[in-house]
Amino acid sequence: MKTRTISTIDHQMKRSGFTLVELLVVIAIIGTLVGLLLPAVQSARAAARRIDSTNRLKQIGLAIHNYHDTMNRLPPAFVDWDSNYNPTWYNRCGSTHFYILPFLEETALSDMGDYFWDVYQDHGVKAFVNPDDASCPQDGLYADGSWGVYGVTGYAANFQALGHFMNDGDNNIMRIGSMVDGTSKTILMAEKTAVCAKVDGAPWYNIWAYGRTAWKEWNPVFAYQITGPASKFQTSPTTDGSTATCDPRLASAPRSAGILVGMGDGSVGFVNSEVSPDTWWAACTPRGGDMLGGDWN
Repeated sequence: MKTRTISTIDHQMKRSGFTLVELLVVIAIIGTLVGLLLPAVQSARAAARRIDSTNRLKQIGLAIHNYHDTMNRLPPAFVDWDSNYNPTWYNRCGSTHFYILPFLEETALSDMGDYFWDVYQDHGVKAFVNPDDASCPQDGLYADGSWGVYGVTGYAANFQALGHFMNDGDNNIMRIGSMVDGTSKTILMAEKTAVCAKVDGAPWYNIWAYGRTAWKEWNPVFAYQITGPASKFQTSPTTDGSTATCDPRLASAPRSAGILVGMGDGSVGFVNSEVSPDTWWAACTPRGGDMLGGDWN
């Protein structure tokens, strides 16, 4: 019968470990794998956020169509609180987002009041939060110091296509049939920076329920203050600090490749950042008679 000596056991124990060189090689391999994997993980997360944003725009588009089926008109992009020309509209001031609440299973929130003042603070709506917009709080609530907490959104309505009732008499109530250029060629909704904290140190934020000319930049709209080709969307604007590039008057994409838009036919499309300003404006106007260029989508 053979027996092991202590020296043999010690030798075997020493050989069962890793040398420093071997450990360094293993660490280097792991580091390389992590370096290769990290961009893939980030890309997958970005793709998931974009899919989520697409689904929320789809929800909003379906709600707009259901509103139209019920009311026989599109929900206006903007009904001005400062108007006193027509009590029917004045007493129902707000935004597209406000009007479609019942069609997003937000009836309880809609029932809280007849116009935006009743709900624009302290109420976030999940469908209005853009998960791809870093400036948009996940709960849809933005705290502006002593001013209060406001419900914000990463999406904005096309002022040109959804209609409006304004205090200066510029009133345009729209229907699906008003889109004579084609519903599949007309934008109803687009992404927009939720919080643009750059103007004289005071932030502008995209309040989902808001409808008032006194604070134009708070309205969740685009193609309103800046129109024509100059209204083309921004891509990846910076949103904080004195050098921030965000413009609350424009639609804006939280990525460099392009912007997600909800179309008049209920579809959601992706518009490449290289699209021309003229083609962008053609897609904003529902009855301009202008054709979309070959650079569309």
